[in-house]
Amino acid sequence: MFQRIQTLFLVLAAAAMLIASSTQLATFYYNSDEVVFEAMGIYMNGTLNDSTWGLFAISLSSSILALITIFLYKKRMLQIRLSIFNIILMIGFYLFFGFIFYKVFSVEELVFNKIGIGLIMPLIAIILTILAIRKIGADEALVQSLNRLRG
Repeated sequence: MFQRIQTLFLVLAAAAMLIASSTQLATFYYNSDEVVFEAMGIYMNGTLNDSTWGLFAISLSSSILALITIFLYKKRMLQIRLSIFNIILMIGFYLFFGFIFYKVFSVEELVFNKIGIGLIMPLIAIILTILAIRKIGADEALVQSLNRLRG
């Protein structure tokens, strides 16, 4: 279980999603006010302007799902399916971020300051999950080939 490389990929993907849920996603200026976009809320000049608990829930559930997937090492096809579902959750994180972003602020008045590390982490987690799926698939192919030799 813990000696396989896909376990490392899934642990790193879970850590990346935890980082995404706890760090800044973006910083920009809106009508000369500094706005910080985090997974838990949108802060304008240091005060909470809007709550974005959905982003936090998506990133936390994605992280938990990656950790649960590690312990299903005897059911490799279920691991692959859960990992694909996890990728869909991570893509949903970006879609929900874009939805909130365009719903709350008019784009014409925005001036980006910087993109935070939290916005990059789901992409890294997607890549790590894809690598884990490939390794799990390779293990499944190896087990199937050994089963053909036995039977």
